[in-house]
Amino acid sequence: MPRHAFFLYLLLTIPLIVGCEGCRRGPSDPGANGEQAAKEAYTVGKLIGYPDDQNSTFGAMKPGHWMSAEQSIRSNQNDSRGELFSQATTVLRDRNMNQVGTLESIKTVRPVVLPRGQMRGFDFRFHVPLPSQNETRRISLSSRMVPRSGGVLDAGGQPFVAMSGSEYFFVVLTSRPARFTRFQTSNWASFKSGTLDMEVQANNYRVVVPKVDGGILPLPETMLDMTSIAAVFWDDVSEDSLTPLQQSALADWVRFGGRLIVNGPAASDAVANTALLALLPLEPTSNIELDGNAAATMLSNHSVNDDLSLAKQRNLLLQESSRVAIDGRLNSGSESIDGTESLVLRKRFGRGAVVQPRFDLTESWLQDWESYDSFVNSVILNRPARAFVVSDFSQAIPGLGDAPTQPEEIFPEDLQLAFVDTSITADAAANTQFRLASRDAILPRVQVDGETKTPGSVFDQQHRIHPLGGIASWNDDSDLMQVLRETLTSQAGIEIPDSSLVVRSLLIYLVILVPVNYIVFRLMNRLEYAWFAVPLIAVIGAVWAARQARLDIGFARSNTELAFVEAHAGYPRAHLTRLMGVYNSLSSRYKLQFRTADGVAMPLIDEANPDTTVQPEFHVSFEEGPALVDFAVASNRMRFVHSEEMVDMGGEIRLESNGLVTNQTDWELLDVIVARRGPDDEIELAVVGTLGPGEAQPPEFRDARRTSISEDLPMGLQQLMSQLTAATAIPQDSTRLICRIDGRIDGLEITPNASQHSAQTVMLVHLEQPPFPRSEPDANLVSAFTRSIKPDDATEAPASTTSDNDPSSSSSN
Repeated sequence: MPRHAFFLYLLLTIPLIVGCEGCRRGPSDPGANGEQAAKEAYTVGKLIGYPDDQNSTFGAMKPGHWMSAEQSIRSNQNDSRGELFSQATTVLRDRNMNQVGTLESIKTVRPVVLPRGQMRGFDFRFHVPLPSQNETRRISLSSRMVPRSGGVLDAGGQPFVAMSGSEYFFVVLTSRPARFTRFQTSNWASFKSGTLDMEVQANNYRVVVPKVDGGILPLPETMLDMTSIAAVFWDDVSEDSLTPLQQSALADWVRFGGRLIVNGPAASDAVANTALLALLPLEPTSNIELDGNAAATMLSNHSVNDDLSLAKQRNLLLQESSRVAIDGRLNSGSESIDGTESLVLRKRFGRGAVVQPRFDLTESWLQDWESYDSFVNSVILNRPARAFVVSDFSQAIPGLGDAPTQPEEIFPEDLQLAFVDTSITADAAANTQFRLASRDAILPRVQVDGETKTPGSVFDQQHRIHPLGGIASWNDDSDLMQVLRETLTSQAGIEIPDSSLVVRSLLIYLVILVPVNYIVFRLMNRLEYAWFAVPLIAVIGAVWAARQARLDIGFARSNTELAFVEAHAGYPRAHLTRLMGVYNSLSSRYKLQFRTADGVAMPLIDEANPDTTVQPEFHVSFEEGPALVDFAVASNRMRFVHSEEMVDMGGEIRLESNGLVTNQTDWELLDVIVARRGPDDEIELAVVGTLGPGEAQPPEFRDARRTSISEDLPMGLQQLMSQLTAATAIPQDSTRLICRIDGRIDGLEITPNASQHSAQTVMLVHLEQPPFPRSEPDANLVSAFTRSIKPDDATEAPASTTSDNDPSSSSSN
């Protein structure tokens, strides 16, 4: 090549090379200069997780659960729009705490609108990845904003503490956080034992006090993000502190096992002015003076045996007055907790309850009582009685009835706190009563590795406890999900037309093509036109054949769905779990759009999709409800997706006092069976049949051995319905309704649409729940242990003036 031609070639190609490099970078890749410009154009605030504790440097997250968070951003230069991408990352470590990898959640995307100069918070929802081993202690939540004007704003990552499987949030809604420091150090929340080298921290609750500044409280707006919360303590926040969605989420959460504690006069008045009024055991009408005699009796009834402060606290109540309590009208279903002299009221809703003391639980006459932690544990939280024991569990502290132990043989580091009932093996079952059957229920005859599963805890024989996620964690491997997946695998797929359809279509086509075509144009005296009609008849015939076979031309899609609905008697909202099998003859990306805010969806976690690199995203705040976007299904593949949502049934299902089962929902209930298990463990079944909207029927119970479920139910539902009516699946002293709903329940739209649909829904309604366990005080106090190892100090002063009456002494609990 001549030299001048070579230089001319370089002059022409260099601009093209530079331009192509710019194309590869793309408009959204800002480079170093773009990142610096983005940092100057925006100010990023702290990323907080819900529920947020105003006194903690680091927040906490519970692996395996859906949660909510908030990222605040300010635009410093111009009004801006864009999208916020967020993701949770679980750090995986080995036994030596060396990092061995990470586990990332599905990405969450939400729109962002930033008026210039305004710091705005943007809430979003996300799933916390569930690791496969116990060494995980940290979770990172990161976010980045992609403005429409170009560039990327990296908001960075925020570390969070990974909660243990047995640990749940205890949320305190108050404007006076200093009064709840006792809760932070209480032995019902956590208890530390062991030496400095082998210290063990038993965490039951993470007590969080969100900041109350007149704005919206940092709490989730859907029950599906509240599965990590065991109790909400409403103290003195105003009635407008919670949004309507937060109030609705709280009402749903209570029905499925949440515990709402309404603390005295201020809280009762605030709740009475919200949509949650019907949850109150006592509708307040006025404030009155606390009955000192009743309060003193309550202390005696719930005092631990070795409590030396009881006499002093009783005298204070009987001698002093001017303590405020509430008076009002008892609502239907309310009860007084045993031994509280009607000073602590409770009303049950489904699995959960609302507890309403007539007095303030933070007053000194109560907190200075050594048995205060025991009282909160048993009466307020309804947890089992506990005992302080030595570490080997072979010898109890004096006062439990065992032979006295020599003081020199016991050391503080040997002390542990255990349930008196040694059959209770799982703290999670005692710490929270929240349950979702599709995630936790134990179904009989479910096989794993060829062996039948057995209950993991005697305390709760009907629900399984995940060692890391605890109870109510998102679970693709639960007993119910296994049954749905096995059934769906056998039922899902494209429906291939049989030979009769082919023969019938061919005969109809030939009849129309030859004799009918000939006769029509012969009568019209235009027989030559019959040849022109042949192509048109062929096209119409092909379209008709495709419609008959329910296949698109050259592109077949099929959606097969099995769903499970769980509801509680007397409540019109229910929890709906879907497992959907999506099939494609050609690769495609799907969008699953919920109609309301109460929905979540993810592909099965253990299901790989090797034919595509497209990862789905969870979109929130783009439309009325969230959506799973870019759910990719490869060619000729079936892929499963798991979704859950809260749905409105249009009415209630209940068991009336006259024995009638009424259906006030919009749904027709088919193959209805009512099952009950009495105190003698006998199972009785009543076959009701069909129960249409507005209908009521009396169930006629018979011995379960004389009743069977039809084996001719669609999509093999008889297996699941039989498991739900089995003796080991039903709690003692409870009644439940099991039925099916033909087809699918509205609320989730899948696009692109499929030409073939197949769906069935199984429903479980808890008509009657077992009674709550009786509240029992602890067997002993930690101060008894202190006195046993320091006998001289314990006898230096008379009992009436002993340091055990000092609040600082009881705070060591």
